[in-house]
Amino acid sequence: MAQLHEHAAGWRPPPGFVRIRWDWETFFGDTMVYGGLNAADVWDLLPGDLRRRFDRVAARMEHVMTRLGGGADSTGLIHADLHPGNALFWHDDVRVIDFDDCGFGYWLYDIAVALWELRHRHDYGQFRDALIEGYTQHRPLPGDLTLLDDFIATRDVAFGLWFTGTAQANPAFRANLHEVQQNISNSLDTLIRH
Repeated sequence: MAQLHEHAAGWRPPPGFVRIRWDWETFFGDTMVYGGLNAADVWDLLPGDLRRRFDRVAARMEHVMTRLGGGADSTGLIHADLHPGNALFWHDDVRVIDFDDCGFGYWLYDIAVALWELRHRHDYGQFRDALIEGYTQHRPLPGDLTLLDDFIATRDVAFGLWFTGTAQANPAFRANLHEVQQNISNSLDTLIRH
């Protein structure tokens, strides 16, 4: 990830290069479409308690993103979905796949996505420390790590909206919707307490 970020930081997009902007509006506004529904319609489908948690994350991230700004020290071209399932290993090499969410966003969000699936493991701290140690071997950390949980909460919101919208069109998702929403709610309770 650090090598990708370092490459992206020095790369100049060619004229006409367009990718999504992973900014506040994309995460919390009505930019995205999930399961054929506009994001605003998906927000309306959320249970009230989960919607309130998502609103708290949105309010917090408005301040965080405003404070971070959009400079090269905090933003650049990111993968935006670089979780362990999108990294393929062969001997000592790793290759990254699934670049359809690739766009311009916060470096810290990429780190948060990588840790998001691991956040409930008893050994999460070891994974977090290893990722940070590995990252800093190739590139300085991109900002204030105290904001990492805020970006993990942002990933909870993004995933929750995607899953809720997709559940409207996919019966397999619909069957697990309540459980997934409850897990996200529990995760957010932990993350937004601080």
